[in-house]
Amino acid sequence: MAAAQQRCALFSQVEWRALKSQQQLRSRLLGIYARAFANMSASDIRQRYTDYFVKNGHTLLPSADIVPRNDATLLFSSAGMVPFKQFFLNPATAPHKMVTTVQKCVRAGGKHNDLDQVGFTPRHHTFFEMLGNFSFGAYSKREIIHMAWKFVRQELNMPEDRLRVTVLETDNEAYDIWKNEVGVDPRRIVRCGAEDNFWSMGLEGPCGPSSEIFWDTRDPRYSESDDERWLEFWNLVFMQFHRGADGELRPLALPCVDTGMGLERVASILQGKMNNFDTDEFQVIIRDIDARCPPGQNSGNVDLAKALACKRIIADHLRASAFLISEGVFPSNIGRGYVLRRIIRRAVRAGRLLGINDSVLSALYPSLELAMGAAYPELLERRQLIVSVLESEEKMFLRTLDKGLVLLEGIFASGNSKRLVSGADAFSLYDTHGFPLDLTEIIARDNGWTVDVEAFEQIQRQSRERNKASWKGKLTKQDSVAREIEATCLEWEEAGISSQFSGHDVDPEAKPTAATCRVVTFKSLSNGDGLLVIDPCPFYAVGGGQESDAGIITIGDSEGSHEFAVSDAVAMPSGQATVLRLTATSDQEHLFRGGQAVYATVDEVRRLGSAVHHTATHLLNAALRKTVGASVVQAGSLVQAGGLRFDFTSSALSNEQLREIEGLVNKAALDNIEVATACMPLDQAKAQGAIALFSEKYDAASVRVVQMAGVSMELCGGTHLRSTRAVFPFHITAEGSIGAGTRRIEAKAGVAASVWLQQQLEYGRATAQTLGAAQLSVMDKKAQQLVDRNRALREEADRWLRAAAVNAEAVATHSTALGERGVPAVFHILAPLPFNPRLVAERACHLRDTEPSLVHVVIQGRAIALGVSAEQLPAEHAAALLRCVLEKLPGKGGGQASLAQGQLETAVAELAQLAHL
Repeated sequence: MAAAQQRCALFSQVEWRALKSQQQLRSRLLGIYARAFANMSASDIRQRYTDYFVKNGHTLLPSADIVPRNDATLLFSSAGMVPFKQFFLNPATAPHKMVTTVQKCVRAGGKHNDLDQVGFTPRHHTFFEMLGNFSFGAYSKREIIHMAWKFVRQELNMPEDRLRVTVLETDNEAYDIWKNEVGVDPRRIVRCGAEDNFWSMGLEGPCGPSSEIFWDTRDPRYSESDDERWLEFWNLVFMQFHRGADGELRPLALPCVDTGMGLERVASILQGKMNNFDTDEFQVIIRDIDARCPPGQNSGNVDLAKALACKRIIADHLRASAFLISEGVFPSNIGRGYVLRRIIRRAVRAGRLLGINDSVLSALYPSLELAMGAAYPELLERRQLIVSVLESEEKMFLRTLDKGLVLLEGIFASGNSKRLVSGADAFSLYDTHGFPLDLTEIIARDNGWTVDVEAFEQIQRQSRERNKASWKGKLTKQDSVAREIEATCLEWEEAGISSQFSGHDVDPEAKPTAATCRVVTFKSLSNGDGLLVIDPCPFYAVGGGQESDAGIITIGDSEGSHEFAVSDAVAMPSGQATVLRLTATSDQEHLFRGGQAVYATVDEVRRLGSAVHHTATHLLNAALRKTVGASVVQAGSLVQAGGLRFDFTSSALSNEQLREIEGLVNKAALDNIEVATACMPLDQAKAQGAIALFSEKYDAASVRVVQMAGVSMELCGGTHLRSTRAVFPFHITAEGSIGAGTRRIEAKAGVAASVWLQQQLEYGRATAQTLGAAQLSVMDKKAQQLVDRNRALREEADRWLRAAAVNAEAVATHSTALGERGVPAVFHILAPLPFNPRLVAERACHLRDTEPSLVHVVIQGRAIALGVSAEQLPAEHAAALLRCVLEKLPGKGGGQASLAQGQLETAVAELAQLAHL
């Protein structure tokens, strides 16, 4: 080994210049790599890293989920330290003071997005693995620098002359440790500015100076002084501060350490590769891609460089999509699901360029299992789910891709001298045909065109404005005065009108009392209704998925008291006031003088029903996460007095899972858990484990946390019960898909559930009576008897049909030739009665099987069927031949290779109608 290291060092500049080509140099470099290192596989590197730090007192923990738990600031875990942010904030709470992990990471979407670079650079990935070790107050700079250098030099056998380190220019302590204690040549220690050696997780969070270790690639294109020649592969971060939302750095209670070593980068070094995609685990997948490219078309319709990029895109995106699906992320049009959809579609497009016209990711999945299944058993355990989701999404997009390509080809052929896809065309592709803008840009760029993105975005904004179903300044009941209401809300907001919401102080189960309030402002609407702001305001405004309160406003004057119904309530865009809509206030404006005392009474039935179902929604979310997994993400909700609706990302739930979810919610209800609320800073709420919606924006200074101890903790501004008791009984009334990877549960709780269950009982009794069942318990037996009887009758009918098909003689026949190859065909016209389209198909199948050398076309009235023997006529396809027939006999139809069916526009009853065939 020492001799090999000496040979590395003995490469003189003269020798470099003497080599005649980059290929010669690269070959020699790879030879030196092979002699200098053991060729460690990615699996070997994972094991050696974790074993080393376990030996040095660290606890090995499994990778956390890619979908961060309780962190609304991130789409995905994009670094090894993400799961430990709360411990960097408060190291004393860390259950383990020294930890090592191999963390699954994704950088695609949000502020950490490498998607567009993948495939075209040696190092960018959407999915990657980060080897990390962490200290929560147990050790700091000195210890980790020594441990890191020992690992690199002794465990990985990297020669010192191929390494250099960087430190923050002001971090003299780290510089001294590297120079005086570790013994690194000071010429190999580089001081850098904060832009390079001060690490932070986004705009806020734990941060501190760092020290990075680099590898000299000796890339012949660069000199030793060029940054591009050096590959950073290990970052040692000395966590000393927390950056707040205001940008200020505050010292952490205890100094901590966070290190991250990219597995793919280290593998490229130790395997002697210049590109991460040439390492062992990637190559397992890429070799499978090579095998699936059409014979003689290994590069499809692109040059070799682009073909290589396409293969790398597919290999990378297979990893990312499979791991995301394994954690419950499914393709959709929002949040993480949309990122996954983009990843899958980008891979499908790459496959198409390689000449692979079918599903590519689902077909390649076994190679991913082979490459990474041993390290990540979930890939094996969840194979069926992952492959099913991939295949479904790929097939759906292949149809979209074909449509989009046809439309784009028409645009490219239009002779546009500017070679510019207009914003209107790009939006039509996106809005009507589901063709993503970034894909339109890629295809346009491949054809030497550009896309008017600015015009696209303008049209998209205009479309969103037109199509908005609701906004915070629009009332839930739309009518002819909606614009008048909207304008008034905006006017009052600009005028500084405000009010305080007092509804959280009201126990929804207590006897309602009228709250004394003051009129802030009032305006009559043209339809006779009125808008009113009162302070304080006990009415909840529609928001957070919950419907608004309703109730009564009472005003007294010299003539007595006057009552006005509150039909709706909405928050101003800024949330600074609640605007009430009152019905039938014509000629009553004088009653609503500023400062006038009024009495506000909230509809107790509606408020209680909403509170029951909002609390039930939180319990349902917790039960889903416990039953299905923490990767379940809320995608929308509706809370009403009569029930709830909850949308979430997941595959279909089994009946057993639904029953388990119901049981968990009902148990929590019967446990009568206190529903506690508290306001606190956002960082504190997240540190305590509160769940936040990624799509929501929160005030960092103060959020409201709703907690049911041991069961649920969420950020929420809605109205809730004081305890969970009134949620019982809870029953799921429906569950189904509302889009790819997104499910919807509808449920009822409390009194609404009791009423619903009573209705179901009445329906059951009525059905039992119809079936002749004396008791509900035997109703299923009676129903099964009917099903069995119906099945027997259908089987008997099928037997008759098959017999009839054998004996159904044609009243006329006509022989001809069909298709480009002129295959012999016989047309059979059946008698018009008894008419049965199934008889036509059965007759075509019978003739196909008994006379397989001919194509048989059977017609009865307007019904037509065509049969082709796949064994005797393998070059023919029934659906294609039927299309040929329908060109002469107008109609529509389709089918498979051996049988196609359709319907003619005009019935055929005699041979004369077939004379032109």
